[in-house]
Amino acid sequence: MRRWHARGKLGRGPTSLHMMKAGQGMSDVAQPAQRDPLIRAAGGFAIASGIVSAVGMVFLIALYVLLLATPFQALGLTFGMLNDICVAIQYLLTIPIAVALHRILLPHNPRRIRVATLIGISMMIVVIALQMLLVFGLVTFQQQAVWVSLALFLGVGSWMVITGSVARSTGRLPNGARMSWVGATYFGYPVWAVWLGRRLLGW
Repeated sequence: MRRWHARGKLGRGPTSLHMMKAGQGMSDVAQPAQRDPLIRAAGGFAIASGIVSAVGMVFLIALYVLLLATPFQALGLTFGMLNDICVAIQYLLTIPIAVALHRILLPHNPRRIRVATLIGISMMIVVIALQMLLVFGLVTFQQQAVWVSLALFLGVGSWMVITGSVARSTGRLPNGARMSWVGATYFGYPVWAVWLGRRLLGW
Protein backbone atom coordinates (compact mmCIF):
# COMPACT_ATOMS: atom_id res chain seq x y z
CA MET A 1 0.00 0.00 0.00
CA ARG A 2 2.74 2.39 0.90
CA ARG A 3 4.58 1.72 -2.36
CA TRP A 4 1.38 2.20 -4.42
CA HIS A 5 0.56 5.38 -2.52
CA ALA A 6 4.06 6.76 -3.05
CA ARG A 7 3.99 5.91 -6.75
CA GLY A 8 0.57 7.50 -7.05
CA LYS A 9 1.78 10.71 -5.47
CA LEU A 10 4.90 10.76 -7.61
CA GLY A 11 2.85 9.96 -10.72
CA ARG A 12 0.31 12.66 -10.08
CA GLY A 13 2.80 15.43 -9.22
CA PRO A 14 4.61 15.95 -12.54
CA THR A 15 1.47 15.23 -14.55
CA SER A 16 -0.55 17.79 -12.62
CA LEU A 17 2.24 20.34 -12.90
CA HIS A 18 2.51 19.73 -16.63
CA MET A 19 -1.25 20.14 -17.09
CA MET A 20 -1.22 23.36 -15.06
CA LYS A 21 1.59 24.78 -17.17
CA ALA A 22 -0.15 23.73 -20.37
CA GLY A 23 -3.37 25.35 -19.21
CA GLN A 24 -1.51 28.50 -18.29
CA GLY A 25 0.17 28.58 -21.69
CA MET A 26 -3.14 28.22 -23.49
CA SER A 27 -4.54 31.05 -21.39
CA ASP A 28 -1.61 33.29 -22.30
CA VAL A 29 -2.07 32.58 -25.99
CA ALA A 30 -5.80 33.21 -25.81
CA GLN A 31 -5.36 36.69 -24.31
CA PRO A 32 -5.62 39.36 -27.01
CA ALA A 33 -2.92 42.01 -27.36
CA GLN A 34 -3.77 45.22 -25.59
CA ARG A 35 -4.74 48.07 -27.89
CA ASP A 36 -3.47 51.59 -27.36
CA PRO A 37 -6.50 53.83 -26.62
CA LEU A 38 -4.63 56.97 -27.74
CA ILE A 39 -3.94 55.51 -31.17
CA ARG A 40 -7.50 54.22 -31.54
CA ALA A 41 -8.86 57.65 -30.56
CA ALA A 42 -6.60 59.23 -33.17
CA GLY A 43 -8.16 56.90 -35.73
CA GLY A 44 -11.59 58.32 -34.89
CA PHE A 45 -10.23 61.88 -35.11
CA ALA A 46 -8.71 61.08 -38.51
CA ILE A 47 -12.00 59.87 -39.95
CA ALA A 48 -13.83 62.86 -38.45
CA SER A 49 -11.28 65.26 -39.96
CA GLY A 50 -11.72 63.60 -43.35
CA ILE A 51 -15.48 64.05 -43.18
CA VAL A 52 -15.15 67.70 -42.11
CA SER A 53 -12.67 68.28 -44.94
CA ALA A 54 -15.06 66.80 -47.51
CA VAL A 55 -17.91 68.96 -46.23
CA GLY A 56 -15.65 72.01 -46.44
CA MET A 57 -14.87 71.19 -50.07
CA VAL A 58 -18.59 71.16 -50.86
CA PHE A 59 -18.88 74.63 -49.30
CA LEU A 60 -15.86 75.82 -51.32
CA ILE A 61 -17.34 74.59 -54.59
CA ALA A 62 -20.66 76.22 -53.70
CA LEU A 63 -18.82 79.49 -53.01
CA TYR A 64 -17.27 79.66 -56.47
CA VAL A 65 -20.38 78.45 -58.27
CA LEU A 66 -22.51 81.12 -56.61
CA LEU A 67 -19.93 83.88 -57.08
CA LEU A 68 -19.14 83.14 -60.70
CA ALA A 69 -22.39 81.80 -62.13
CA THR A 70 -25.24 83.36 -60.12
CA PRO A 71 -26.23 86.71 -58.64
CA PHE A 72 -26.34 85.20 -55.13
CA GLN A 73 -22.95 86.49 -54.05
CA ALA A 74 -23.93 87.06 -50.43
CA LEU A 75 -24.96 83.43 -50.11
CA GLY A 76 -21.71 82.42 -51.77
CA LEU A 77 -19.71 84.36 -49.18
CA THR A 78 -21.63 82.56 -46.44
CA PHE A 79 -20.54 79.23 -47.89
CA GLY A 80 -17.01 80.61 -48.00
CA MET A 81 -17.12 81.38 -44.29
CA LEU A 82 -18.42 77.87 -43.59
CA ASN A 83 -15.48 76.49 -45.56
CA ASP A 84 -13.08 78.54 -43.44
CA ILE A 85 -14.63 77.13 -40.25
CA CYS A 86 -14.36 73.58 -41.64
CA VAL A 87 -10.66 74.07 -42.41
CA ALA A 88 -10.02 75.23 -38.83
CA ILE A 89 -11.90 72.23 -37.38
CA GLN A 90 -10.20 69.85 -39.82
CA TYR A 91 -6.70 70.77 -38.65
CA LEU A 92 -7.74 70.93 -35.02
CA LEU A 93 -8.74 67.27 -35.42
CA THR A 94 -5.44 66.54 -37.18
CA ILE A 95 -3.32 67.45 -34.13
CA PRO A 96 -4.19 64.19 -32.25
CA ILE A 97 -3.26 62.28 -35.42
CA ALA A 98 0.19 63.88 -35.36
CA VAL A 99 0.60 62.97 -31.68
CA ALA A 100 -0.38 59.34 -32.34
CA LEU A 101 1.93 58.98 -35.35
CA HIS A 102 4.75 60.48 -33.28
CA ARG A 103 4.12 57.81 -30.65
CA ILE A 104 4.10 55.01 -33.23
CA LEU A 105 7.03 56.09 -35.39
CA LEU A 106 9.45 57.68 -32.89
CA PRO A 107 11.36 54.42 -32.19
CA HIS A 108 12.00 53.92 -35.92
CA ASN A 109 13.50 57.32 -36.77
CA PRO A 110 13.58 59.62 -33.71
CA ARG A 111 15.23 62.67 -35.28
CA ARG A 112 13.07 62.90 -38.41
CA ILE A 113 9.85 62.18 -36.54
CA ARG A 114 10.57 64.78 -33.82
CA VAL A 115 11.33 67.48 -36.37
CA ALA A 116 8.38 66.55 -38.62
CA THR A 117 5.93 66.46 -35.71
CA LEU A 118 7.11 69.82 -34.36
CA ILE A 119 6.78 71.44 -37.79
CA GLY A 120 3.45 69.76 -38.52
CA ILE A 121 1.69 70.67 -35.28
CA SER A 122 3.10 74.22 -35.34
CA MET A 123 1.80 74.79 -38.86
CA MET A 124 -1.59 73.27 -37.98
CA ILE A 125 -1.91 75.80 -35.16
CA VAL A 126 -0.93 78.60 -37.57
CA VAL A 127 -3.62 77.49 -40.04
CA ILE A 128 -6.27 77.29 -37.29
CA ALA A 129 -5.37 80.76 -35.97
CA LEU A 130 -5.38 82.40 -39.42
CA GLN A 131 -8.69 80.78 -40.36
CA MET A 132 -10.36 81.98 -37.17
CA LEU A 133 -8.95 85.49 -37.65
CA LEU A 134 -10.54 85.47 -41.10
CA VAL A 135 -13.87 84.17 -39.78
CA PHE A 136 -14.04 86.95 -37.18
CA GLY A 137 -13.08 89.61 -39.72
CA LEU A 138 -9.74 90.51 -38.13
CA VAL A 139 -7.81 89.87 -41.35
CA THR A 140 -8.84 89.81 -44.99
CA PHE A 141 -8.63 86.81 -47.29
CA GLN A 142 -5.85 88.50 -49.25
CA GLN A 143 -3.83 89.02 -46.06
CA GLN A 144 -3.98 85.44 -44.87
CA ALA A 145 -4.32 83.33 -48.03
CA VAL A 146 -0.59 83.20 -48.87
CA TRP A 147 0.41 82.33 -45.29
CA VAL A 148 -2.22 79.61 -44.99
CA SER A 149 -1.08 78.10 -48.30
CA LEU A 150 2.57 78.08 -47.19
CA ALA A 151 1.68 76.57 -43.81
CA LEU A 152 -0.39 73.84 -45.46
CA PHE A 153 1.82 72.82 -48.35
CA LEU A 154 5.28 73.38 -46.85
CA GLY A 155 4.52 72.72 -43.16
CA VAL A 156 1.69 70.21 -42.90
CA GLY A 157 2.56 68.69 -46.26
CA SER A 158 6.16 68.07 -45.17
CA TRP A 159 4.93 66.41 -42.00
CA MET A 160 2.67 64.11 -44.00
CA VAL A 161 5.40 63.09 -46.45
CA ILE A 162 8.05 62.47 -43.77
CA THR A 163 5.76 60.47 -41.49
CA GLY A 164 4.41 58.56 -44.48
CA SER A 165 7.87 57.50 -45.62
CA VAL A 166 8.87 56.41 -42.11
CA ALA A 167 5.54 54.60 -41.63
CA ARG A 168 6.13 52.62 -44.81
CA SER A 169 9.42 51.32 -43.41
CA THR A 170 7.65 49.87 -40.33
CA GLY A 171 5.56 47.48 -42.44
CA ARG A 172 2.36 48.47 -40.63
CA LEU A 173 1.51 51.20 -43.17
CA PRO A 174 3.01 49.86 -46.41
CA ASN A 175 1.27 52.52 -48.55
CA GLY A 176 2.08 55.33 -46.13
CA ALA A 177 4.40 57.25 -48.46
CA ARG A 178 2.02 57.15 -51.42
CA MET A 179 -1.03 58.09 -49.37
CA SER A 180 0.80 60.94 -47.67
CA TRP A 181 1.41 62.55 -51.06
CA VAL A 182 -2.30 62.19 -51.77
CA GLY A 183 -3.18 63.78 -48.42
CA ALA A 184 -0.79 66.68 -48.94
CA THR A 185 -3.04 67.92 -51.74
CA TYR A 186 -6.15 69.81 -50.69
CA PHE A 187 -8.66 67.55 -52.41
CA GLY A 188 -6.83 64.36 -51.44
CA TYR A 189 -6.93 65.01 -47.70
CA PRO A 190 -10.24 63.20 -47.02
CA VAL A 191 -8.97 60.07 -48.80
CA TRP A 192 -5.76 60.07 -46.73
CA ALA A 193 -7.56 60.81 -43.46
CA VAL A 194 -10.15 58.03 -43.81
CA TRP A 195 -7.49 55.56 -45.00
CA LEU A 196 -5.25 56.35 -42.03
CA GLY A 197 -8.15 56.45 -39.56
CA ARG A 198 -9.31 52.95 -40.45
CA ARG A 199 -5.82 51.59 -39.88
CA LEU A 200 -5.31 53.39 -36.59
CA LEU A 201 -8.64 52.06 -35.30
CA GLY A 202 -7.31 48.54 -35.81
CA TRP A 203 -3.83 49.24 -34.40
